[in-house]
Amino acid sequence: MEIDFEVLRQKLRQGAAIAESLKRRLWVLGVITEALKADGIRPILIGGCALEYYTFGGYATRDIDVAVSDYQRLGEVMDELGFERRGRYWFRSDLEILLEAPASGLAGEIAPLTIVQLDDLTCYIIGVEDLIIDRLNGYVHWGWEDDRRWVGRLLVLHADTVDWAYLERRATTEGTAEALAEIRREVRAGDNC
Repeated sequence: MEIDFEVLRQKLRQGAAIAESLKRRLWVLGVITEALKADGIRPILIGGCALEYYTFGGYATRDIDVAVSDYQRLGEVMDELGFERRGRYWFRSDLEILLEAPASGLAGEIAPLTIVQLDDLTCYIIGVEDLIIDRLNGYVHWGWEDDRRWVGRLLVLHADTVDWAYLERRATTEGTAEALAEIRREVRAGDNC
């Protein structure tokens, strides 16, 4: 299947008109996903932009972090789509988009992904459980207090949909089960939002 990069560049130009920043970033990721589809590569949104998505804008970031299995191919596609390489980032000023691929994959993380459709574009977002684990790791292993607060907020917002068995299993494996239990108790008591 031949990729029509001119059509994809036109979709990026359409994305520049999207006023809402998160939606514009998801649109751009959808275009990149479409460009990589023929190669069997599926970029997955991780990091702050995923946190922004799951907190309904409660967290704000300006960049896009993705996990992608083929960094070299991603770079080729970004070049074709008119992004400029700046150190570890790709940038397009007309879109106000800064993209980084800090992870080569989501090894060991098997929670379902969230799939977002924007017209005919598809975005894949790390599962909320794995995002919670990521933030728990930041809190427990690196002492990032902000990450603790975001774990609490995610638990409040997604308590009814979280796969608790999976989350607790991952927390045990990651050495964060005690912190998860503590934050969960605080959320239940209404102490952590």
